[in-house]
Amino acid sequence: MTNRQKTFIAMLAVLTFAVGAFSFGYAMADGDRTFAISTSSGEGSTAEGLDAIDEALTDILSTSVDPPPEKALVKGAIKGMVRVVKKAGDDYAAFYSPKSYVSLQELTTGQFSGIGVWLKEKGKVLEIVSVLPSTPALEAGLKRGDVIRSVDGQDVSKMASEDVINKVKGPEGTEVELGVDRDGESLDFTITRRAIELPNLKVGMVTGDIGYLRLFGFADGAGDQLRDKMEGLVDSGAEALILDLRDNGGGLFDEGVSVASAFIADGPIVGYRSPGEDDVIYEAEGKAFSDIPVVVLVNEGTASASEIVAGALQDRERALLVGTTTYGKGSVQQIVPLAYGSAMKVTSAAYLTPDGRNINGKGIDPDVISDGNPASQKRRAVEILTGILLSGSSSGG
Repeated sequence: MTNRQKTFIAMLAVLTFAVGAFSFGYAMADGDRTFAISTSSGEGSTAEGLDAIDEALTDILSTSVDPPPEKALVKGAIKGMVRVVKKAGDDYAAFYSPKSYVSLQELTTGQFSGIGVWLKEKGKVLEIVSVLPSTPALEAGLKRGDVIRSVDGQDVSKMASEDVINKVKGPEGTEVELGVDRDGESLDFTITRRAIELPNLKVGMVTGDIGYLRLFGFADGAGDQLRDKMEGLVDSGAEALILDLRDNGGGLFDEGVSVASAFIADGPIVGYRSPGEDDVIYEAEGKAFSDIPVVVLVNEGTASASEIVAGALQDRERALLVGTTTYGKGSVQQIVPLAYGSAMKVTSAAYLTPDGRNINGKGIDPDVISDGNPASQKRRAVEILTGILLSGSSSGG
C-alpha cells in the first residue's frame, strides 16, 4: 500500500458521530462507532478501489500540464464519491467544505448568525419548515412552506442544500436577499442577519393545572433543560403537560433519548439498526416524571429526534399524540470528519420505535387527528388533558 493510500485511509478511518439530521437541523452526538475501511483483496474490494484512486491521483500530478493541488484533487474525489452515494438513493449524503462543517457544528451549541429558519429538502427544493420566534425571518414575514428560490439574486435550483444554507447564514448586521415561492406567488425579502440563539424551550401554564412546553430543537443540554422546566411547572401547580414538538426538525440523537427519558422511567426508548449488526436498544436514563399525564402535539414538521420522542411515548402508551402525521425521518447519518477541515455525511442506520416500527418515509400517525390551525390543536390537547384529570386517570410508563 502506498503512502498516498495510507493517507487516504487515515482521512476516512476516523471517529464518527451518530446523527439525527434533518436539513437545517443537522446536529451531532458523541458516539462510540468508527467508520472502518476494509483492505481485503478481491474483485470490487476497497484495496482495489484505493489502487485505482492512487493511480489516477499519481497520473494527474505527474502528467498534467498544470495540475491542481493534491488537496483539491482529494477533495474532488471524495465529493464525487458522495455524489454517487446520493444518486444511489441516500438522499441525506453530503460533503461539507470546512465552512459548511463549521456551520454544522454551530448547531450543536444552538448559536449562529443568520435569519432564524429551519429548512428541509423536499424533492429538489429547500422548503422552510419552521420560522423561529423573535428572529429576523419572522419579522420579515417568512412562513412555513415557503420554498427558497434564490439567494442574493442567485438561482439555487442546482445548488447543494449545504451551500444554500451557507449563503443564507452570514455575519451579524449584513443583509441577505431571498426569493421565495409561496402558493404560486413569487416574493422577495431583504433581511438583516443577526446572532441567533436557538431556543430549546418555551414554557408556561395553559390553565391552572396544565403546563405547556414547546421544544424547538435538540441542541446540547435539551434533556436537562426540559427536566428543570418540568419541575418548575409542577411546582407551579401543573398536574398535566402538553409537549409541543410541532415544526421541530430534530438535532442531537442523545438528546432525543434524554427528552423521552424525562417521561419514561425505564425500558426501551429507541432501537438502532445498522447493516450486518445486531440492533442496539437505547433505554430510559431515569429521572423521569413518569406519572403526570402528557399530550404531545405533532405535525409534518416533527422530524428526526422529535420522532424518536413521539414514537417512544406513543409505543410505551405514555402519552397521546395530537395533530397530523409526522415527517418520517427514521434514518441515522454519520458525520465523518476529514482532512483539511472538511467532512462527509452518509446514512448508516435506521432507528426503530420501541415496538420495532421503522417510520422512515412514513411518519408517525397521531392518536387524535387534528388538522386545524395550531391554536385549535392546542385547545384539543387541553380538552383531552382536562378530561383525564377529571376522570382521575393517567398514562402509564
